[in-house]
Amino acid sequence: MTGLQQKLGARIKELRKNKGYTQEILAEKLDIGVRSLRKIESGGGMPSGNTLEKLTCVLDVTASELFDFEHLQTSSDLKELVFNMINSNPDKITDIYKIVRAIVM
Repeated sequence: MTGLQQKLGARIKELRKNKGYTQEILAEKLDIGVRSLRKIESGGGMPSGNTLEKLTCVLDVTASELFDFEHLQTSSDLKELVFNMINSNPDKITDIYKIVRAIVM
């Protein structure tokens, strides 16, 4: 079980729930078994290329959106990402502050 498998599984589960699908419904739409979907969502298996393509269609997402895991990261990981963005863009610190202030206020 890899970190990628776990993240992808969590993302697929999130997208499935956002669509209001049960595992049974999504498995049927993907033409795979429910056990296979459970294994994928739990991070115990990796979907085939064909299943990945079907997932993008059925869940109405792009491949990039399917592999977008940043929001699933821990708070400490996200803090590190933000600090790295700030450190690599010191000239943008005022803009970053304004954006964060607008969101928080």
